[in-house]
Amino acid sequence: MVKVRRCIPTAGIAALAISIVLVLYVSFGSYMLPETTLNPFAQTSVQLDRLPQLNTSNVSEGNIPRILLVSAFFPLSQSKHSLEDYASWMKRFLGPITTDVYFFTTPGVEPMIHDLRDGLPLTVNTSFPSPFAIPPLRDFVAQYEEMHEWDRERARHSPELYATWNAKAYFLEEGLRNLVATSGVEYDYAFWSDAGSFRDEHVFSAWPDGARVEDVFAQAAQESGTPKDELIFLPIWNPPETRMRFWTEEDGPIDNEFSEGSFFGGAPAAIAWYRNLFYTYHDAYRARDLFVGKDQTLINALLTLFPSRFATVWLFGRDDLAVPLNAETPHGSCGST
Repeated sequence: MVKVRRCIPTAGIAALAISIVLVLYVSFGSYMLPETTLNPFAQTSVQLDRLPQLNTSNVSEGNIPRILLVSAFFPLSQSKHSLEDYASWMKRFLGPITTDVYFFTTPGVEPMIHDLRDGLPLTVNTSFPSPFAIPPLRDFVAQYEEMHEWDRERARHSPELYATWNAKAYFLEEGLRNLVATSGVEYDYAFWSDAGSFRDEHVFSAWPDGARVEDVFAQAAQESGTPKDELIFLPIWNPPETRMRFWTEEDGPIDNEFSEGSFFGGAPAAIAWYRNLFYTYHDAYRARDLFVGKDQTLINALLTLFPSRFATVWLFGRDDLAVPLNAETPHGSCGST
């Protein structure tokens, strides 16, 4: 049960700054920081010689972690993008990426997903006609319709879109658990990746790189003191607004643009923990008539409440940009809106 009276005092956001772990590579191989990595909550950068270096050479070829990517696509009755748009974006994800993929969609879309994947490792699950059919959300249709009236961006959003966002934590664990049970293959790490995230051409194939992933989590564990199989990797865009220093748990989801929910994951134990945490707070906040339609605002609260359980990168640093200025859509940008 969520203790809604638990309080993050005025130093709460500062504690987040101290505790959250910064790793040095964005999404395990997209853009590398040249010389320094910036603490997103401070004015000065942290020199790399003060941090343990990522070293993929200590992972032997036979011990490279096995990675699973989980994603989904459910056509929305109201969307600002066409099916053709999504097909072109998903082609950049499903076509070149050779990593095992577990994909949730509808029976009508399944043939397109197979065509886009073109024979690469793929498991498709058509058990759910919509995200509202998953166990954590099946009783929330009417409540999400009510929430839509409170949404400051309701012209752009819909109850279906809320469900699509909030289903990610379930889909990630469910896809991992199902594939392990049916294939017998054990995965060291699994990550959710939005199906429409890859909106620009890229050169990724064996992505995320298993050796890089292992070193990122090893460094994060060393820096945070949290075992690597208890950490969730999740990027952030910006630090919280200064007014959020007065935020407490009972205030509910944090309506700031700082977390990025289009790519996240970790070891199986961490994924199970995150799923339980996400829906525990989702249900508790919704029971108090608080808006939980955007997964980002709920993730913001979880990052603040449990900073030692998250490893992150800051995508827009002040001194060293982790994303090139000429990138039309930085890797990891959410493709479901």
